Amino acid sequence: MQFNDYLNIVFIMGIFFILISVVSFYRFFFLLKKIKPIKSAKKLIKALIYTILASLLSLLFISIQGYQALTNEIFIAKVSIIQKNEQNFIAIVQYENSDEHFYHLAGDEVMFEANIIKWKPWANIVGLNNIYRMDRIRGRYLSIDDEKNKPTTVYKLSDEKSIDIAQWRDNYQSLSFVLDVEHGSASYAPVDKKSIYSLVMTTNGLLLRELVD
Repeated sequence: MQFNDYLNIVFIMGIFFILISVVSFYRFFFLLKKIKPIKSAKKLIKALIYTILASLLSLLFISIQGYQALTNEIFIAKVSIIQKNEQNFIAIVQYENSDEHFYHLAGDEVMFEANIIKWKPWANIVGLNNIYRMDRIRGRYLSIDDEKNKPTTVYKLSDEKSIDIAQWRDNYQSLSFVLDVEHGSASYAPVDKKSIYSLVMTTNGLLLRELVD
């Protein structure tokens, strides 16, 4: 059974106890109206117990759901690195449901850049995922001198017709009360060996995570 299955069970149990508590309170008022104090007292105790159980399960569900939302990661691409020689390599980017894209790059590291619209944490909890648009892939040198003097390689990842982040601000202006920040995000990783990375978007920004065979 997967984690989400347990979360669904908690949700269903919470709804179940809420319904039982509502019915129990209805029975309590009904018996109270009939002037049956002992039976109505017993029914009130049961209603309170069911209410407490429903509240605990609801808090548990909200806490788990909130944690999942704040740690949510969106898979973007699988990145395979093939080093040709020193400071020259090929990055093979495999997007989900897409063909492989090959980029010949120079440098010691591979770096991805993206534009992000980041929502406030409470908006993530209620289900709003950060919006991103991939911008560039480039080769990155470890040495500043190399960065200044050696060839730079960079490729555009977004469609020329796609809107820029300034236009995004206009499009989402009505949601400014849940908007945290618009910013650029980058992540880079070494290419000194044949490696495979998973490129993901977290609630904080881009992340390249090495995949272990």
